[in-house]
Amino acid sequence: MTKDLNIKTIRFPVTSDQKLQKLADKCGLTKLDFFIYMVDYFYKGKKDPRDLSDELLKKELVKRTDTIIAFIKTMEEELLRPLKRDGERIIKVQGSIVTTFNEHIIKHHNEHKDALISQSVKIDKIAGFLQKLDTAQLQKNNLKAGFSGILEYYIKSRENMGMVTKQIDKENLVQNVRQQLKNL
Repeated sequence: MTKDLNIKTIRFPVTSDQKLQKLADKCGLTKLDFFIYMVDYFYKGKKDPRDLSDELLKKELVKRTDTIIAFIKTMEEELLRPLKRDGERIIKVQGSIVTTFNEHIIKHHNEHKDALISQSVKIDKIAGFLQKLDTAQLQKNNLKAGFSGILEYYIKSRENMGMVTKQIDKENLVQNVRQQLKNL
């Protein structure tokens, strides 16, 4: 029977064995598998198992944190501050553009709007006047046509009357013509 050379025996106290068993059970491993993983952990992490407070890890974290902070400060100096300054300049320029816009263009727009409103009111008045003028012209033409019709009627009726026409017929004609004029 040959012995497996890869197997070594370690002797340790029973209390340590109980702790090892609890840790292995908690992780769902056998004691041997847990021990192998534990050795790999300390070997790869280059940690001292006696250092319970992980001083080496803390130093490494502080070193890396300092490196990150230095990088952030460098980026802040090289990128963020110039970017912030440029942003502030842009905001200032935009503010002056808005101020100029408000002072000049909006003022001009309001003046132009007021002028258009004034012109619109005047155009409405002119349109009303032209409509009244058109109505008056139509009425004038209607009156002329009515007067012309009455005059023609009077002339024809008068010509039809002779020297012997009675005075009453003449008065009826005049009265009829006057009534027609009133009806206009």
